[in-house]
Amino acid sequence: NEGNEYFKEKDYGRALAAYSEGLRRRCGDAELDAVLLTNRAAAHFHLGNYRSALNDAIQAKKLKPTHLKAIMRGALCHMELKNFVEAIAWCEEGLQIDSKEKKLVEMRAKADKLKLEGTFLGTQTDFSSRRKCQGRAVVGTDLLCERNIKLVLEPSDEEEEVSDGLAEISLDGFHSGSATGAKVHLDADGSLSWPVLFLYPEHEQTDFTVAFHESSRFIDHLMVMFAELPPWDLEKKYLPNNLEV
Repeated sequence: NEGNEYFKEKDYGRALAAYSEGLRRRCGDAELDAVLLTNRAAAHFHLGNYRSALNDAIQAKKLKPTHLKAIMRGALCHMELKNFVEAIAWCEEGLQIDSKEKKLVEMRAKADKLKLEGTFLGTQTDFSSRRKCQGRAVVGTDLLCERNIKLVLEPSDEEEEVSDGLAEISLDGFHSGSATGAKVHLDADGSLSWPVLFLYPEHEQTDFTVAFHESSRFIDHLMVMFAELPPWDLEKKYLPNNLEV
């Protein structure tokens, strides 16, 4: 209920934390856990963490195969990740439950069109966010000093000066186009959320998390991101406990 209240207020970071706390209580009620996972998937989705959202939807569907909201959320995630074949499969699965669900019918048609147009050019594991964060304060160096965080900015030959504010720091140069221009943000309670780009060099893959709360640990994200093995991990080595950052 607390998570739902935060979600209504569009405070998706706190909603995500509340749903996660609910799941950590291990109530043993599969129905409730499926709802918590689906709601957490929605929070992840609004933060732009599409892979984490997808994994939550997958887990929710395992607990309750007929949970239409989980299926719709999973299909939406596949659309954002440009996995159009998978999006079609999820839509068809949902339409078997409710053949008149308008959103699934429309999404199925859109996915089919995009697949046929050959627009699936990105990597399947690319996290993207097309939502600009609004109404949030620009983070200054005073907040970084309080946390003993030091940033080293090296200007290029064309730049004679660099700003001392985080608003000028971007992630240009990485191969994940959606990460370009991402900013550090300050939430209502004075906590920072950072954009984080995960690189997997041996497989030439990337994941992008738009809002990594400063109180989160890497393992918290990795446990969600790798709840299901990624399609490129053919040797099945990318398990949360096997990973080092």
